Amino acid sequence: MCGICGAYHYGKESPVSEAVLNRMNEALAHRGPDGQGVFVDTFIGLGHRRLSVIDLQNGKQPMTNEDHTVWVTYNGEIYNFRELKRDLENKGHRFATDCDTEVIVHSYEEYGPDCVRRFNGMFAFAVWDEKTETLFLARDRLGVKPLYYSLSDKTLLFASEVKAILQHPDIRAEAEPAAIPEYLFCTALLNGHTMFKQIQSVPPGHTLLFRNKTKRLIPYWDIVLHQTPEEPRTFGEYKEHTLALLQESVRMRLMSDVPFGSLLSGGLDSSLITALAAGHASHRLKTFSMEYGKNSEVAGANSDTIYARLMADALQTDHKEFIFRPEDYHDMLEKTTWHVEKPVDLTTPSVYLLYQRLKSDVTVVLSGEGSDELFGGYFFFLNHKPASELSEFPWAPYLQEVSGLLNPDVARQTRFQENVSTALRDMTSRFETDDELNKVLYLFIKLYLLEMLERQDKTSMAWGIEARVPFLDYRIVDYVANIPSAYKLKEGKEKIILKEIARELLPREIVERKKRPFPFPVDPKSVVVQKNIANELIQSGNSKISAYFDKRAANDFFNKKNGYEHMDNLAIFRTSHALIALECWHKTFGV
Repeated sequence: MCGICGAYHYGKESPVSEAVLNRMNEALAHRGPDGQGVFVDTFIGLGHRRLSVIDLQNGKQPMTNEDHTVWVTYNGEIYNFRELKRDLENKGHRFATDCDTEVIVHSYEEYGPDCVRRFNGMFAFAVWDEKTETLFLARDRLGVKPLYYSLSDKTLLFASEVKAILQHPDIRAEAEPAAIPEYLFCTALLNGHTMFKQIQSVPPGHTLLFRNKTKRLIPYWDIVLHQTPEEPRTFGEYKEHTLALLQESVRMRLMSDVPFGSLLSGGLDSSLITALAAGHASHRLKTFSMEYGKNSEVAGANSDTIYARLMADALQTDHKEFIFRPEDYHDMLEKTTWHVEKPVDLTTPSVYLLYQRLKSDVTVVLSGEGSDELFGGYFFFLNHKPASELSEFPWAPYLQEVSGLLNPDVARQTRFQENVSTALRDMTSRFETDDELNKVLYLFIKLYLLEMLERQDKTSMAWGIEARVPFLDYRIVDYVANIPSAYKLKEGKEKIILKEIARELLPREIVERKKRPFPFPVDPKSVVVQKNIANELIQSGNSKISAYFDKRAANDFFNKKNGYEHMDNLAIFRTSHALIALECWHKTFGV
């Protein structure tokens, strides 16, 4: 796991500056504390920061082939690399290392850009093909690893994080207007937007091929939802095959030459992954949970600490429990914003704090991310509308109300409502299937989950920790996406098939536990405090964000009047936090 960056001056008016490339690389130092390297050849430059996980002595990057015509800089893990290596050796390729990076080099030599279809893993990489003067960028199928780029009329820049691209003298940190309402009111960025002008995100399951001054963004994978077969499999058959896929996914993700462990909140997802990992691990598995001191009093019998201990005792893991103070959370807000590169949601500083504490124990951890989006684990799935009737994203209710806070000029300039409608229409009408829930879940996987994965990557890599997500092996995603929704939701219960799998592996208390969000400091007074701060930021006119919003509408919203009487306190609290976080983002990046 690493950080990558690079520059291609395809206009050939000036060579790549090694000093600039080193600055870009240094901005990613937290992602790769174990080593660094650059390759510069006149108009092309590749940078790399290394976090050593496999083949610790070798694997330095950028890496090249035998005749130095193909170079790669790579971030991620390809879990089937040994199988691919054997196939390539049988075709005559010779390897100098036992790391997955070299597999990318020889796979590109053998298969060209189609090599990406053979990789099972999480990855973002760049290949420079000197013979054809081609720069080839690729991102994994689900978007576990981030990859950004900026294209001008002379230069293509790319990096694992936006902050590296911002080190280039041609790029200035400016806010992308369209991203403001998208992130605030949808918690998801559309159309490859980042929060910054001139900087785009390579979509998951895509490659970017740049040759002869021409960019081609090419999809190589997507979930395909099929019409329900006339003779579907039985519940037992779906259950058996899903468990087999999960077992194999966890086994593959235990590949490591450094200490590893598993996150364990005591919820269904992390407990199931931990149980499967404990069954395959060659040593006593390390597990970790967190909570805020006062939250335990509020949560009572549903506190994460109670269930995490129960699970750790059942599996006999080497368990650590981190208890934080509310001050710890607030002290980390600006640092978390710098790492995540966008306004942070309520729980992101907590995730950042957890990974900070893990660093002294492990370099690799397993996470249960992705399960809710695959199996239907959120409460609103129980009463979901048909996909064709959605007018807002299900995870972002009150879209019409909160979008009314926008300054009318900003609303017109960004075409926010139109972009949301287009995204909903496009993503929910791609497939001819009668299973409406699976179409809604597709929406979650492609947009909502992507934000969660970016959060996980950047908060973990901030501390040089690699987080792996067994639920998101693409073979699992392909299969589970087409399991009939009747086996996911039933009689007011969520994630039916996953719970039935878990009954054979976990204590009953874990399987039946009521879902709880990731911890953040709970204080009943904070609703009033937060809304007053947010309203003042807009009303004062001295803040960065005041120009985005209508002062009268904001005042009505925060005081529940003139059409906002029905707003609940949670919606007001979340919106307040989002506005404060947006101001913090402006301040952090000097935008």
